[in-house]
Amino acid sequence: MPNQSKSTEQTHWLDKPLFNTITLNWELLLFALIMVAAVVTRFYDLESRVMSHDESLHTFYSWGLFKGNGFAHTPLMHGPLQFHLLAFTYWLFGDSDFTARIPAVLFNIASVGFVWWGFRRYLGRAGALFAAALFVISPFMLYYGRYVRNETFVVLFGLMALWAVLRYLDTGEIKYTYVLTLATVLHFTVKETSFIYAAQMMLFLGLLFLYQINRRRWERGPDRRIFNALMAFTFAFILMAGSYALLSRNMGTLSGTEVAAVPDPTLDEHAAAAPADPIVLGLFIAGAVAFSGSLFFLGRGYGMERLRQMRSFGILLLLTTLVLPHLAALPVRAVGWDAMDYNSLASLARIAAFLLPLVGISAAMGLWWNPRAWLINIAIFFGIFTIFYTTLFTNGQGFWTGLVGSLGYWLEQQGVKRGNQPWYYYLLIQVPIYEYLSFLGASIAGALGLRWWWTSRRSLDIKDEPDVDHNFTEGQSRQLGLTLFGFWTFSSFMAYSIAGEKMPWLTVHIALPMLLLTGWLLGLLVERIDWKVFQQRRGWLLLLLLAVLFTSLAGLAGTFFDP
Repeated sequence: MPNQSKSTEQTHWLDKPLFNTITLNWELLLFALIMVAAVVTRFYDLESRVMSHDESLHTFYSWGLFKGNGFAHTPLMHGPLQFHLLAFTYWLFGDSDFTARIPAVLFNIASVGFVWWGFRRYLGRAGALFAAALFVISPFMLYYGRYVRNETFVVLFGLMALWAVLRYLDTGEIKYTYVLTLATVLHFTVKETSFIYAAQMMLFLGLLFLYQINRRRWERGPDRRIFNALMAFTFAFILMAGSYALLSRNMGTLSGTEVAAVPDPTLDEHAAAAPADPIVLGLFIAGAVAFSGSLFFLGRGYGMERLRQMRSFGILLLLTTLVLPHLAALPVRAVGWDAMDYNSLASLARIAAFLLPLVGISAAMGLWWNPRAWLINIAIFFGIFTIFYTTLFTNGQGFWTGLVGSLGYWLEQQGVKRGNQPWYYYLLIQVPIYEYLSFLGASIAGALGLRWWWTSRRSLDIKDEPDVDHNFTEGQSRQLGLTLFGFWTFSSFMAYSIAGEKMPWLTVHIALPMLLLTGWLLGLLVERIDWKVFQQRRGWLLLLLLAVLFTSLAGLAGTFFDP
């Protein structure tokens, strides 16, 4: 008995070493140094720069909320989350230029940490360290990480969404859908770039699903051909509608300092929007009909129960149900009604005429897919959405300005074309001048990725049981991650170049996937180098010569831009 008592004393939690589960290795040490660099570069001399116009708007209305004057969401200043965070920061630390930038800085630092923590499986351990370091030194991540704007929050939520989708495709665990929903709703409470991010993710998942479904056995073979034909018609009709709408878009612009007028919520009369072009509307309707037919043959030919078990289909369906109610502004504007009028029962009834069917379709799809998981996800989404858009239930109209008005307002802004920049603004100006390192790395990584995908393109499908999703190996995860990051880079260039509004801060969203791709590339180089041979052949001399070469090239390039 005495020996047993002594053994119990020795295993008491107070006697356990504090760091017995942490092994300090080179990876942790390098990550710690990267985080120290992130903290120093983000907080250093934070207050000196004068507040810009946009920053002054965000800080002033946050200060009003902090002082107890309330806050009413307006799409002009994007989502309400930033205002709540700033008001809370004022309450904790007082109001100043320094404290106003604390939330942006903290989210930016958290993004650096999340890159290393979340993407080691997809970038490799060395690649994740390189990517985190690149996020620290990236000109756009650094500048807007110290700026009272929405981009720094979007970066973290975008990374969370990418990670959650990859993890769900990897494992099929439902908990990752909750992370995706959390990241998505927080993005929706920050900025309308959430629609672009959601569209990019849905398009990627749709293409992945089409690739997988065509490599599996169908119960009715002829239905597969009909499904593929109808999907081809769907894409063709939508592409034609989008191209026609883009070419016929109003070319009139305002200056970069002007914005379209925001409807006065105290007025009962609102100018009606112009109805959609009949040709565009007809093409979209034709696409919708073709898509509906494709779903019928998909369910009959492949099998509804088997379809529900596919991970790519399930996560795509979940995202669709979350986003679909927010698209009510599209049909409202298409028939010429005002998507920003919520001040009368008649206006609400017009919006509800489209909103309620979209909600019903979302509920039917979600409950068919996974009732319990969908109900939890929808509760997470609209619980957080309602809290912030109603400013803690003090502004009931905020629910409608967020659900319908946000998209309605920024659709109008695309016609305004603030900034009046050419289509090549990001591809040939912003990215090559400021993000040249990640642009070069992403280009090389894309070329290597295409070669890798071509030589191992069948590895995403499980050959032993082609009808069942299995957990991926590490190599398959790396391939999936590389494919997603490459697609995200290409689609980001396309989306923000096509969009009517082109502003410098939107380059952040293009830089995000490029930094991940460059991290993957640098990590791959480190992993492939035989360091013993490198040391024997004095490879460090090559590194020194490369440093001199790049410094010389940078100086030479600077002479061309020196006024």
